[in-house]
Amino acid sequence: MKKTILVLVVVFMAVGSVFVSCQSGDKKFAGYEQTKDGLYYKFHIKGNDTVTPKIGDYVTIDMIYASEDSVMFDSKDMPQVMKMPLIEPTFAGDVYAGMAMMRIGDSATFICDADSVFTKLFRMPAIPKELDSVEHVYFHIKLNAIESLEEVKAAQEKELKELKENEAQLRYDYLADNYPDAQPVASGLYYIETKEGKGSTPEKGQTVVVNYKGMFLDGREFDSSYGKDPIEFPLGQGRVIKGWDEGIGMMRKGGTAILVIPSDIAYGPQGRSSIPPYSTLVFEVELVDIK
Repeated sequence: MKKTILVLVVVFMAVGSVFVSCQSGDKKFAGYEQTKDGLYYKFHIKGNDTVTPKIGDYVTIDMIYASEDSVMFDSKDMPQVMKMPLIEPTFAGDVYAGMAMMRIGDSATFICDADSVFTKLFRMPAIPKELDSVEHVYFHIKLNAIESLEEVKAAQEKELKELKENEAQLRYDYLADNYPDAQPVASGLYYIETKEGKGSTPEKGQTVVVNYKGMFLDGREFDSSYGKDPIEFPLGQGRVIKGWDEGIGMMRKGGTAILVIPSDIAYGPQGRSSIPPYSTLVFEVELVDIK
């Protein structure tokens, strides 16, 4: 199941091929209606719901936006469901004014001025050079859900509570399956030495050089230095997560180890980038050098 991400700004992406066209006729865009603010729109499917979103509500949508002859972005290519807050329009004829007209189940196309889309909505200094001939952007949107800010916060709090409650059991199961004899140190860190180093142990303030691979408890890799340069950082200065400062400080030069790091000495309840909140992390680490 896809997880939900709160999309605060529509991100520009250049992809794929054409499927959009617009007939010309007596009107500028035949078959489209126009709002007083200049937004051209056409509803393809009308849902049965009667509620439209208000400013501050969160809308879950499928979105494609394109020029006259090429697709720029398709939300179905994202790993998460697209959820975003409905904000005040940033210019006359903004697509946000169009979304405010929609009801759950509606599917519609909105045509916006390209220069305004790129400079005011996407906040770019100018239209990208490869798209400087584009005059209009076509937004194809299906509205799937509307939630108030309060509902979104309640759902987030529920999800965080479940993640927090499940973390210890998931970590226990992982250790039982992989390192049944491992015992935590006082901080909760599990240090499993896999190769004893022959050099010295680093002291606080010294720069350490480390190769690593970071994984979730299910084995999925989220980061690695292999194939790149090892990471360097001063030990004990808070430049890395607490579990790293402590774990690397227990190693000898040339050694390797497994660090199983609970979230409270990793990225905590907020997570980071691709790391969800309350994630116990597993690192394979090698202390390459001490400077």
